[in-house]
Amino acid sequence: MTTVAATATAYAQKLRDAGFPAEAVPLDSPATTDTYAMTLYGVHVGPYGTAAAAANTRTQLKAAGYPSTRTFFTAETNPGSTGPWQIRVITVAPGADVDVRTEHGTDVSTSQTVKQMATASGALAAVNGSEFDIASSNNPAFMGYEGVPQGLYVRNNVLLGAPNNGRTALLLNTAGGGHRITETTSRTWVSVPGKGERDVDGVNRVAGQILGCGGVGGDFREFADGPKPWTDPVRNGTCYDPDEIVVFRPEWGAATPQPAKKWAGAAVTEVVMNGNWEVLSVRHAPGPIPAGGRVLQGIGLGGAWLASLTPGEKVTPRTTITDPSGASVTSPAFSAVGGGTPALLRDGEIMLNPAANGVAHASCVLPAPANGCRPSGVLTSRHARTLAGISADGHLMLVTIDGRNPAYSVGVTLPEAAKVMRWLGARDAVGLGSGGDTTMVVGGSLYNRPWDEWGDTALRERPMSNAVVVVPRS
Repeated sequence: MTTVAATATAYAQKLRDAGFPAEAVPLDSPATTDTYAMTLYGVHVGPYGTAAAAANTRTQLKAAGYPSTRTFFTAETNPGSTGPWQIRVITVAPGADVDVRTEHGTDVSTSQTVKQMATASGALAAVNGSEFDIASSNNPAFMGYEGVPQGLYVRNNVLLGAPNNGRTALLLNTAGGGHRITETTSRTWVSVPGKGERDVDGVNRVAGQILGCGGVGGDFREFADGPKPWTDPVRNGTCYDPDEIVVFRPEWGAATPQPAKKWAGAAVTEVVMNGNWEVLSVRHAPGPIPAGGRVLQGIGLGGAWLASLTPGEKVTPRTTITDPSGASVTSPAFSAVGGGTPALLRDGEIMLNPAANGVAHASCVLPAPANGCRPSGVLTSRHARTLAGISADGHLMLVTIDGRNPAYSVGVTLPEAAKVMRWLGARDAVGLGSGGDTTMVVGGSLYNRPWDEWGDTALRERPMSNAVVVVPRS
């Protein structure tokens, strides 16, 4: 892709001279709250009637010295698409005799299908929740635990995954009642008499590596010209920190993990505590998490601070989860999942904030400049979507739009998703996991059609991190 039309035109001519039916094509990215409008240009070769024919041409292009190609379906890149679209909507009224909350699988460190989570929780209906660390050839930084959510995850007012600070999230059963969609920031810290306090960098994740960035103090991101300090969120990005403390609860699983591969060989210190946060032991290798207890794991300076603790000492934990005004959003029944997209609607108007959510161009640094950051292609990529919306009178909408199948449902871009949610009557809206994540289960049965890739013929229920479930009120 290029920002210069003449460059794409010249490249297309070069391909035509080599015998390939190429043309330069524009891709318009609209202006948003924090990114400016931009037209990018690519070069398309084709079209072809079958994926096999396109694959054959890609082989020929590689042999001719053009190795960097991929196959696009015309439905995927058509800005004027008229569908088809398969849209399914679950609406929960404010006074309904049900509870809406989040749910994960057997533990936070492993993945399960939405159907499995719905069945285990006795859900009437469920949709997929947050994005997560997925085992995929497209994710070379995978940390080895597919259930780990990207960003905020709260279940029954227990923080089980720290947010990528500043990102938009779906908040259920919030302080003051009702549901909300807004940006959140969280801080967790611990203190010990006579030994001061220390920030806890992460919750239930591998130490030293932050999926989605947006962490606290000391984080950096790697670039071609070297590492740079980084605290902004970056959707699906990776940040690192050699001096961390991470807290593990029994919900993580039976035992704590090794730190990130980047810090292999680094000293690991763990403080094992009971449910009252009283220190039981200090150990220097990952090990079991006691039933009802907690484990603080530290590397670098974080590990050095933990090594100063002794059995019998009392650790005092504190956590805040706040909205942009600084007000707490939690309540005894609070649950939350981080969004997988920017905000889509705010107060009934289309309002996308990709830069704030780490889905602008890699060059974007917050706060976004007055004219906005450069956009990325995420805005105009067409995928299956799982969307959450809240109407002015408090109705919660959980929506799936299938995609990746031109004959059945092509999916939507993010601006299109915002228009759908406004049409459905939402006041505020955000996307959750999308693409192959998009799943809806009703009455224990799959209610939509999830495909992993464009062109797939078989449905696949993807195991994932967590779900939003609607359960009978007990």
